Amino acid sequence: MTLRIAWFATAKGTSSRQLLRTVFDAIDHGQLDAEIVCVVCNRERGQSTNTDAFLDDVERARIPLVCRSSAQWRRNVNGAISDPAGELAPWRRDFDRHLFERIQPFQPDIGMMAGYMMVVSDVICDQLPCLNLHPALPDGPIGTWQSVVRQLLAERATHSGMMLQRVTTELDRGPVVSWARYDIRGATFDRQWTAHADQTGTEAPLFKAIRQAGASREPFFILESLQAIANGRISIPDVNLQTAGAELTDQVEARMAN
Repeated sequence: MTLRIAWFATAKGTSSRQLLRTVFDAIDHGQLDAEIVCVVCNRERGQSTNTDAFLDDVERARIPLVCRSSAQWRRNVNGAISDPAGELAPWRRDFDRHLFERIQPFQPDIGMMAGYMMVVSDVICDQLPCLNLHPALPDGPIGTWQSVVRQLLAERATHSGMMLQRVTTELDRGPVVSWARYDIRGATFDRQWTAHADQTGTEAPLFKAIRQAGASREPFFILESLQAIANGRISIPDVNLQTAGAELTDQVEARMAN
C-alpha cells in the first residue's frame, strides 16, 4: 500500500529544499512507494527567503500546501513564546488543531517532520503518527542542529549521526525508528580539530564541516527510512514503547559513495 505522507517543514535553512526534493524525485522515479499528500509549513510568504524558495518548490511540484504563520497566530492572540523544554503555551494547541483540521482531508498515514521548528502538541501527534528527523544519534545531544554540533565540539566527539523518532510531547525523546552513524574524525576532519576545535560559531570551519557531514546524508537517510517503512521492513513503534531502532548506516554510506 502506498505510504501517504504529510510533510512538515519550517524551511528556515537551505537543507529543507534538498530533503523534500530527494524524496519527491524518488517517488517520481518509482523508487519509493509513497505519496506526499500535502506539505505543512508554519510560515507564510514574505517571512523568509529560504521559506519562500521552499514554497516555490512545493508549488512547482503541485503538492497541496497547508500554510499558516505560527508567529502571526501568536501575535494575534497575544500569546506567550513557549519554552521547548517546558509546557507549551495554550495557543499552541489551538494552532495545531487548526493545522490538523486542514490536514485531515488529505488522509495521511504519517507525518514527516523535516526541519519543522515547532514542538508538536498532542493534538497532532496523538492522532497522526509523526516522525521527526533529529541530527544526532539516539544517545546523542538533543535540541537544534546548532546545539548538537556545539555539544559534539565540547565533548571532542569522534562520531555523530541522525535518527528518526516517533514524535511525542517530550522534546527529542520519542521512540527511535531508525538511525545512522558517521565519523567526524579522519582525513577530512583531523586538521580542523587541531586548528578550530575551540571555535563554536556556525561559520567556523570545523563547525561547518560537521554540519555538512550530517546534512549531506540526511536526504538519503530519510529516503532509506521511508522506503523501509513503506515496504514493511521497519514498523513505527507505539508512542510509549522505547526501541533501539533500525540501523541504516551501511545503506546511507552506500548512497554517499555513488
